[in-house]
Amino acid sequence: MLGTLRPEQGPGSWLMAIYFMGVLEALNLIIFGWLFLHSLQHRWPVVLMLVGQLAGRTLFLIDRFQTPNSVIPLDLLGMSFEFLVYALALSGFRILDPIPLARQTVIQQLQAGKLVLDPQARVVSLNPAAQGILGRSEKQAVKASIQELLPACSGLLENLQAAGTCQGEIDMAAGKEARHYQVEISPLKDWRGLGIGRLLLLHDVTDQKRAQAQILEQQRALATLKERERLARELHDSLGQVLSFASLKMGAARKWMADGRLEKADDQMAHLEGTLTEAHADVREYILNLRTAPTEQMPFFATLQHYLDGFRQNYGIQVDVSIGMGVDADIFPAQAQMELFRILQEAFSNARKHARAERVSLSFEKEDSLVRIRIQDTGKGFDPSQPAGEGHFGLRFMRERAEQIGGSLRLDSAPGEGTCVVLEIPVNSKQ
Repeated sequence: MLGTLRPEQGPGSWLMAIYFMGVLEALNLIIFGWLFLHSLQHRWPVVLMLVGQLAGRTLFLIDRFQTPNSVIPLDLLGMSFEFLVYALALSGFRILDPIPLARQTVIQQLQAGKLVLDPQARVVSLNPAAQGILGRSEKQAVKASIQELLPACSGLLENLQAAGTCQGEIDMAAGKEARHYQVEISPLKDWRGLGIGRLLLLHDVTDQKRAQAQILEQQRALATLKERERLARELHDSLGQVLSFASLKMGAARKWMADGRLEKADDQMAHLEGTLTEAHADVREYILNLRTAPTEQMPFFATLQHYLDGFRQNYGIQVDVSIGMGVDADIFPAQAQMELFRILQEAFSNARKHARAERVSLSFEKEDSLVRIRIQDTGKGFDPSQPAGEGHFGLRFMRERAEQIGGSLRLDSAPGEGTCVVLEIPVNSKQ
């Protein structure tokens, strides 16, 4: 009967085994500890591998101290169990799956800043883009409150409680330059639907803002150029006629004076005086119109209020203004604001010159995708079905301007009942 051969390990062999195993175990513990503390997705795999490693080492030590007649190879069993647990951890948690690695690479290279917040709004992780935006390293930002890092986001976080996902814009100073960011905040939930944190994305929209501002400035410059051309035509049609009429009246007055008909000459001069007084009022109004126009520094309604204040002061006409819900300066497209403002100026000018009104009411009401504007005066009115009289050519300019911004204009008037101008223009869909 053959016996078994079993090596006997001396003290030196045990010391060497303990040394190398201690070094390996210490290295394993350091790696596993770092993963456990710094990588949330690796915590369960680390726990499983530590359990497998502990069980394998235990079986290995038992095998070394068991009797030689034992038929159960505990060392091989421990090694097999350890490898099985490693395989389960690596495959079950998709450690070797390239998709999570690719996802992590995308996040690291993402140009938008990404921050993950815990339920207390403290930063759990952030990508390099977010570190650049905040001017903080990962070590400085992690565990810091988002209110401390981004005070402008406090209001958005409060809105998230009631509205779910929310968006907004914030401004941040980067050195001497202000940067504009679009902020998106979304709730993070586990498989049970319970909130476990928030995802915050920061998109740098500074270049888009600058491009929009440049386009807006170009549109305003183009509108100003068109306005100058139109004003030159209006001056030719109005003041040109006045000066021609004044020349005729002056010639007639001189003729009557030469014939000794002083009463007739005085009538002509009185008529001429009234005409020139009216022309002087028109010139003052043209100057007021030229000085008043919507700009980036003075929004539409602020400019309108400034114009109406001057209109009241110059002509003593009472003006009532009503602005309905949902109507503000941003509701009108930038390219439409100048045209709309000139239409209103022309309507008020007609109420003064032709209607001889003592009171004008102006109202803005939003209905779906358009704004309806009414200018109602208490003047003498006229019959719209009759050919336009002298001075009413301004109505044609008003309709032209309304059509250029995609709107429509209509008149309701009757002799002795005043005039109502109704203007309907499309507005920004975001409102």
